[in-house]
Amino acid sequence: MKKTLHINVKKMDSVKKMWRLHLVLVIILISLEGNAQQNPLFTQYMFNGLVINPAYTGSHESMTATLAARSQWTGLKGAPQTQVASLHSPLKFSRSAAGAVFVHDKVSVINQYMFYGTYAYRIPVSKNAKIAIGGQAGATYYQANLSELNIITQNGQVDPTFAQNESRVLPNLGIGAYFYSKRSYIGISLPTLINNRWNDQDTYTQARQKRHYFLSAGHVFALGPQVKLKPNVLLKWQEGGAFQYDLNANMLFHEVLWVGVSYRMKDSVDGLLEMNINNQLSLGYSYGYPISSISSIQTGTHEVVLNYRISRNKHIVYSPRYF
Repeated sequence: MKKTLHINVKKMDSVKKMWRLHLVLVIILISLEGNAQQNPLFTQYMFNGLVINPAYTGSHESMTATLAARSQWTGLKGAPQTQVASLHSPLKFSRSAAGAVFVHDKVSVINQYMFYGTYAYRIPVSKNAKIAIGGQAGATYYQANLSELNIITQNGQVDPTFAQNESRVLPNLGIGAYFYSKRSYIGISLPTLINNRWNDQDTYTQARQKRHYFLSAGHVFALGPQVKLKPNVLLKWQEGGAFQYDLNANMLFHEVLWVGVSYRMKDSVDGLLEMNINNQLSLGYSYGYPISSISSIQTGTHEVVLNYRISRNKHIVYSPRYF
């Protein structure tokens, strides 16, 4: 997961204003580099597709609860920390499905609290395949606790630029489409349609949310009676920003243990482990080894994902999920 605020700097009236703006940029972009993601993004998205595509809602054919936590660039002060809780389920006697996602994302003194309700309408296209059209609606509560920085000027006073905290609510919408069968999936999504301003007060910077586009796809190949291979890819692009991709390959042994590797373009190489404790409960862990230009000042990224498929009928036996 990465994020960048797109900031255009206008002409400054003085060196002092330019210094202040530079300091703000350092704070906002601490431990970040280049063009990256504003939206939180997880290494194990292939097991938690609701974080990138609302059309994923209900695809487990059961009520599913997910908890995830990510600690990025450990050892670097102010590095991103993200937690996610989600719940989604098909609606009884209907082709519809509904869900909800809550995300807390923290970078240095900046917090984002995101809550979205999701909906998907799923259309059978064969006995074992469906295509879903989905949407989401919600808001982000943005909070910048600038007063925690205690920036001191040359005369020993606290710089009034950072004396006040900032907060605001940013509503947004998202859309997506998702085709899936027992062994394959492909999805496309646009989680944020509205380019909200992060700050209308500052006349020297212009910072906006940017639209992000995601395309994901994967397939499960049987290599033997007890071994399966699942390659998958995630393509990402943001308006006015960079294109990025993730390449992943996971091996499944005895329908129980996933072992995989992931490459994130110019960022990290990740190792993944996931265990299907039973057909309802799974636990995943990934470690990202940094290969970017900040690799020397951080010790990698840790991520944990817990999925639980909630049984509403004790007589139902769930089949294993591959994504």
